[in-house]
Amino acid sequence: MGIQSFCKDLLEVADILEKATESVPKEEIKDDNPHLKSLYEGLVMTEMQIQKVFKKHGLIRLDPVGAKFDPYEHEALFHAPVEGQEPGTIALVSKIGYKLHGRTLRPALVGVVKDA
Repeated sequence: MGIQSFCKDLLEVADILEKATESVPKEEIKDDNPHLKSLYEGLVMTEMQIQKVFKKHGLIRLDPVGAKFDPYEHEALFHAPVEGQEPGTIALVSKIGYKLHGRTLRPALVGVVKDA
């Protein structure tokens, strides 16, 4: 049980890293802005390394856009009609989920397509 708690705490760190890299406007990452570019690249490398460590220890990322909704792996935040998408599929992932050795540790928080 202790390892699950430890993993859940680390997921918060991974979430913060992901938000940090997403918040940097891509057009600002250029050679004439070397400090921001270096900081961004360092964050990306850290994020990649934490995901590599997670995978090594059986912690797998759930980013289910386009997948069928599964109540064992996903938590529906809302249902909305989305043109061109099949009802019951995931249109948006608000928060990435994770599985630890095949068991859902944290469900992905998702928006699910419903009939119009």
